[in-house]
Amino acid sequence: MEVIVFLGVLVVFLIVFYFKGMLDFKKRLKEFEQRLRTEYGQPRDHVKVPERYAYIGRYFDKHRKPYAVDDITWNDLNMDKLFQRVNYAHSSCGEEYLYYRLRCPDMSAGEQMHENEESMISYLMEHEEERVRLQMMFAKIGYTGKYSLYQYLDFLENLGERKNTKHYLALFLYVIAAAAALFLEPSVGLTIFVMLMIYQIATYLKEHSEDEPYLVSFAFILRFISGVETLTEHPAKEMEDYIRTMTDNVKNLRPITRHALFMSKANTKQGDIMSSLMDYIKMITHINLISFNAMLSAVRKKTKEIDLLYTQAGYLEYLLIVGEYRKSLPYCCIPQFLANGSFSCEKLYHPLIEQPVACSFSAEGGVLVTGSNASGKSTFLKSVALNAILAQSINTVLAAHCETSYCRVYTSMALRDDLDTGESYYMVEIRALKRILDAAKEEEAEPVFCFIDEVLRGTNTVERIAASTQIMKYFAESGVRCFAATHDIELSHLLEQDYDNYHFEEDVSDGDIHFNYELRSGRATTRNAIRLLEIMGYQEQIIERAERLAEQFVATGVWQECEKNEDFLSSQNTPAKKI
Repeated sequence: MEVIVFLGVLVVFLIVFYFKGMLDFKKRLKEFEQRLRTEYGQPRDHVKVPERYAYIGRYFDKHRKPYAVDDITWNDLNMDKLFQRVNYAHSSCGEEYLYYRLRCPDMSAGEQMHENEESMISYLMEHEEERVRLQMMFAKIGYTGKYSLYQYLDFLENLGERKNTKHYLALFLYVIAAAAALFLEPSVGLTIFVMLMIYQIATYLKEHSEDEPYLVSFAFILRFISGVETLTEHPAKEMEDYIRTMTDNVKNLRPITRHALFMSKANTKQGDIMSSLMDYIKMITHINLISFNAMLSAVRKKTKEIDLLYTQAGYLEYLLIVGEYRKSLPYCCIPQFLANGSFSCEKLYHPLIEQPVACSFSAEGGVLVTGSNASGKSTFLKSVALNAILAQSINTVLAAHCETSYCRVYTSMALRDDLDTGESYYMVEIRALKRILDAAKEEEAEPVFCFIDEVLRGTNTVERIAASTQIMKYFAESGVRCFAATHDIELSHLLEQDYDNYHFEEDVSDGDIHFNYELRSGRATTRNAIRLLEIMGYQEQIIERAERLAEQFVATGVWQECEKNEDFLSSQNTPAKKI
């Protein structure tokens, strides 16, 4: 009687906790759905997950195109941060596909494809119910864990052939032991049963540790297939054609789901009693390992179909991401792509600056930007470069209006000495420029659009101006659209036939310097570097002689020999007082 009461209490306890867990889960789901509605288009606070960002480029590696934004350009433009800003994904497939699109701008898309894509993006932005339904689906699919799906697929062969014979034998012995306990000798049957459980748990721990990463990936694949199947149940009219192609591919993956018993619950971290109980059942029966081995064989035969569906789902979430990113912006536009190689924008701004100063410009060829340090030259170059990439990757430009052309973007901006190889800054710089020159030789590829901050800054003035002039001229003659920033006003004269001149100015007044960051036509005409020395409290003799020397050079084109300043020298040679 006491045993029955105890078992009854235990059953009630388990039922209560089961339903409590279900209610808590539904509550969290409802709260998440509400956040999707109320926080749509608000910038996300991304907590960088090192393990996820370590594999974020795996899809990109597998699908790399002939042209991709290279590492120098990616780092120069701080595109890791841009990726985090744009990233509104709720699953691995959307996150990895977004990264791929930013690294591989789509220069082959025709006008019809752009129209179809924009039609779906607009529909998802305007229809909240459909958008939330898709976002919930992708959230249920979730992330793959410590590694990319493609890493798991690459290493499937490392597991070798996996048979279920020993697992089925153990289940058969359980039946024999139970029969012996019930009908023959209870103590013998029970002893065999317990010993078999201990053996199963011990072998489970070893095998499960080897299989655990793959259990996580297979659970993801099952969530992934299940999520896409629910997506195909009520397709929106504007997306019927695309959903139909996904439906056909899901059918090809159904052999995988036939072996999916207990796999969807692999590696649960809910912390509830039912999950813990299920874990113990797995340990003594190996039912998830049996499912795993059967599914392993099925997945090996369907890697191409998995890749295709991953791409299709990733693209669909990418459409959601682009729509939400646009919603988060103060304003943006869809670029107009022209074939003449020009680039013009109205009210263009930097995507990573909280309160950017917008600028407007038009350039048929290259652009040379002059101005003092911190006046806005580098920010302007990065604004144009980032938007050139965004135009071709997510069909979005942070401007009121933009006309551009398809192009391969290269930069040479945030370079430094290479301590690993011992190369100087100058060597690193000319290597970076050489890769742009080499890219320009590829006749069948799209035109090159390059951005250079301080051309050849790593060498002396005479050789810098001479070499910079010829490199920049070669760019212009080769059809390369080059935007370059420089302090060398001489370049703006030497290259005025090939480059449009723009500049930034600053105002030095009341003992301080003020930057308005407004882009202006023409070359810089102000010389405030020496005045800044005065603001910083440099000796008056240095200021006066520097101004006189600069004026002499501007007038004659020749640097005069420096005069000695006896008062200044005598003040510097005063003997030090003995302590």
